[in-house]
Amino acid sequence: MSIKYLTGSIFPTSVLHIKGKSSAQLSPLFIWIPGNPGIVQYYEEFLNLLHEKYDFLEILAISHAGMAVEDPDLQKHKATIYTLEDQIQHKVEIINQFSAKDRPLIIMGHSVGAYMAQHVILDEKLVGKVIKLGLITPTIVDIHRSQKGTQLTRAFYWFKYLPGLTAWASDILFNKLLSNMFADRIISFFMGAKKDSTPVNTSKSLLQHSEILRQALGLAALEMQQIRSCWPFQKKLIDHCNSNNIETKFVFSGNDPWVSNATRDALIVFYRENYRDRNLEIYVSADIAHSFIIEHSKYIVDEYF
Repeated sequence: MSIKYLTGSIFPTSVLHIKGKSSAQLSPLFIWIPGNPGIVQYYEEFLNLLHEKYDFLEILAISHAGMAVEDPDLQKHKATIYTLEDQIQHKVEIINQFSAKDRPLIIMGHSVGAYMAQHVILDEKLVGKVIKLGLITPTIVDIHRSQKGTQLTRAFYWFKYLPGLTAWASDILFNKLLSNMFADRIISFFMGAKKDSTPVNTSKSLLQHSEILRQALGLAALEMQQIRSCWPFQKKLIDHCNSNNIETKFVFSGNDPWVSNATRDALIVFYRENYRDRNLEIYVSADIAHSFIIEHSKYIVDEYF
């Protein structure tokens, strides 16, 4: 169940692969696409809990391109920022390595991972048969209109080189100035999580790997520019799902700084008007945060999976 660097991929990536108990040749493959930053370690607890509940599932979680902590050459080179399209094609490539023709696929994504999941299932090169799409605290329309999105859009407008400068400052602060113990305390305080928890340890790793931080912020800038009024795409996706009998599940946070209430409500209305009722589930929970992995992993598995 350990996270491994996947050699031979077009883009540098890590995967968490948990084999299911089912020996059937076409048993379901559950695919998890992270939010940003796309480090798989954030989701270890969540995915292990999911596997305990559904041990017949084979689970595949894929890091974002350029955000693999295990990459031995990560800090030796500075790749161009991988685009949203790069990330989508990267997910298709990795899925195809584990899938097979007609294999049932359950594809779920968190935050911008939900945006990627939607595009993945429409990709003609995808191998397998999608039976379910899961969108958890999804940033799939107008992310720039959210509270955090508005702030970040302004920051990128005024500070063109923000990804590089932030990565440089983080490298100095967390690799040269602060001790590990003090770094743990600072990160724990700002995240509201225990010092020895997986989210804190993963966030420290992010801040100590300047190339991952640069990639994450570079991707965030593209999200603000490109994930806007994508309603024609949403209609195309719904038509595809209706035609192929694909179920879709939404789990929204009731107070999400990355998804405005107006955007969430508009999405709910749009999907209820256009999607087949029997294949659509929509939940709005006041009890989960956008970054549910910090402290709500067990709750979301128990309640919504």
